[in-house]
Amino acid sequence: MIKKTSRSIRDFYDVFTTGLSIKEIERLVNVEARGSYEFYLRSVKPEAQQKNSVKRFLVFCWNMFLAFLLKLTPARRLFYAIAVFSLLYAWFQSDLSYAVLGVVILNFLLALEVADKMITKDELELAREIQLSLLPGTLAPPGGYDLSAHSEVAKNVGGDYYDLIPLGDGSSLAVIGDVSGKGISAALYMVKVQTALQLIAKDSSNPKELLIRLNRHLYGQLKKNYFLTIAVVQLYPDGRFRYCRAGHTPAIFYQPLERHWSRLQPGGAALGLAPSGVQTEVMADYAGANGANGDHHYEAMVDIHEGTMQTGDVLFLYTDGLIEGVNSDQQEFGEQRTGDIVARNAHVSAEGIKTLMMQELSGFRANAELRDDTTFFVIKRIP
Repeated sequence: MIKKTSRSIRDFYDVFTTGLSIKEIERLVNVEARGSYEFYLRSVKPEAQQKNSVKRFLVFCWNMFLAFLLKLTPARRLFYAIAVFSLLYAWFQSDLSYAVLGVVILNFLLALEVADKMITKDELELAREIQLSLLPGTLAPPGGYDLSAHSEVAKNVGGDYYDLIPLGDGSSLAVIGDVSGKGISAALYMVKVQTALQLIAKDSSNPKELLIRLNRHLYGQLKKNYFLTIAVVQLYPDGRFRYCRAGHTPAIFYQPLERHWSRLQPGGAALGLAPSGVQTEVMADYAGANGANGDHHYEAMVDIHEGTMQTGDVLFLYTDGLIEGVNSDQQEFGEQRTGDIVARNAHVSAEGIKTLMMQELSGFRANAELRDDTTFFVIKRIP
């Protein structure tokens, strides 16, 4: 009897502790709780957010509670009210039956919310699988090059992407892009951009013309405050390359003979912006408008960098999520660290550089939350 009771207690304990870790608790307190607070805070009136007095603080708490209630469906809101009333009645009347009723209703509502979340999670997992299937599973590098790429999303799906497109003149186009924002909306726009670019690349092998035509395609189709930053590198079998970017982070170019890395930063505006487009650090060189003469204006803003890769040279493309990744002290990974890692490990293969970069980034971030989608593309010239 004692052994059976002990086993039952242990099984009950395991139900609540299986998979539990300090890291999971820290995530609940530091990440999920903060995210939930910020989510409900968006529904609170600004004047209610001032907490300079006890009364205003109580008003703030009440408005946060209302924000929570209004996120429930009307039926669930009613059942929640019944549960609260039952618990209060049980408290004042010392009636255990009402307390049991309140607990049962609250657990019933919690079960419904968990089921909704798990269904949504399954759908997002499917969306992620579909998105990953659209990225090149295995990069087939053109002759004379070694390629590798990595992409990690901050949420289940994201707005980063990379691609390798063979062109009609025998060259190949390495592409990396970043749609502003995160989540489902950015992912949907990413698919649109990827499809459009692959179609446009069939008719043109000029990187600058590709960006101009892609901008023409996207302008007016992206919602307000959405835009695309992108970098494209046309690789020729003899080592020549042509590099264009549209508001994207600069490329890192390491040449062993020079013994240092440099930034490739030709001018270029982000794609799909309205005439009054917003500016960010990533696209600070945006300074124009589209319209009747949109292509002409955009062409004037796009530069092209031409160069030649020698054996051992490494060209490293990345999205801003890499250098803006932070650790627990809110320090950023940074461009300098990224370039130094590339230079220090340029003697290994492109896959090796990718692996070492991922290890450095993982060690730097430790348990810190991934704030933005992170993607990078390694291009190495080989004999």
